[in-house]
Amino acid sequence: MEINVEITLTYENEEVDWKIKKEISRFLYQLKKFRTGNRFGMEFVHKINQDSKLYQQIVEFYKLHSQSVEFVCLNYEIHCSDEEFENAKAFVLCFSDYYCEEYEDITNEYDECEYCYSKEKTNTCFYAQPKGYIKKHENDYGFAGLDGTGELLLLPRLVEKLEEAGVNKKYFQPILSKRQKILGYLFVTDNILPEKSYIDGNYKFKNQCDKCGRINMTENKKEFYFQPKKITEEGIVHLKDVNKTYEFFDKYQEIIISKKVAEIIKKNVPYANFYPILGADVPDLF
Repeated sequence: MEINVEITLTYENEEVDWKIKKEISRFLYQLKKFRTGNRFGMEFVHKINQDSKLYQQIVEFYKLHSQSVEFVCLNYEIHCSDEEFENAKAFVLCFSDYYCEEYEDITNEYDECEYCYSKEKTNTCFYAQPKGYIKKHENDYGFAGLDGTGELLLLPRLVEKLEEAGVNKKYFQPILSKRQKILGYLFVTDNILPEKSYIDGNYKFKNQCDKCGRINMTENKKEFYFQPKKITEEGIVHLKDVNKTYEFFDKYQEIIISKKVAEIIKKNVPYANFYPILGADVPDLF
């Protein structure tokens, strides 16, 4: 299994010691060939294998100089072999590089807690502008992030494939234009996995809100390596084709899809990337 991580690296301010600046410059020179072409803020984004010696050196350097160095892990890209894919119990469909625009005068609203700001999807349909990715790819199999939300827009033809394979249409909620044209769909489900049945080692417990009772998880900023996502036996028993986690991860519940759903998406969307979810009793394969 190959795991690539997208990172940025710089120093905190101009007052940082020149020796630290020099070391960062040396790292950035070595990272040049790993540039993605994107920027995060003002910094170049680099994609590098987390098992590489260079990445390990950068992590150790940051741990020693964390007050002076700005090091950000943005995303992980996982490449599974066919065997590793088959051994997974379920999957998280990762966001792609494609995005759809929301309307400036229409807010896609969640049931948001005013205390902890966690957001739960309601039965209200979301809206998107019929341009950009949607217009260019309306006859394709694909998906894209819906700007301003924590949702993925699935193109109609991909949803047709999923429904043809027996995935219940109740798992898909239309995303509309102002003229009420269906532009795509997002995953919805009433199947919430049991508490603590989904384990994400890249997150840690933040709080349980006194107002809404939701359990909030936050990204563990001290973890610089991808940790395998896992699911307990109780969680496996409760799995349907589309599921939501009990906990909220950075304000949103995670959508967990079955192997069947993941296989159909993988077959039809070349750029699809997944986080495999392993059984909790399976040794780490990373």
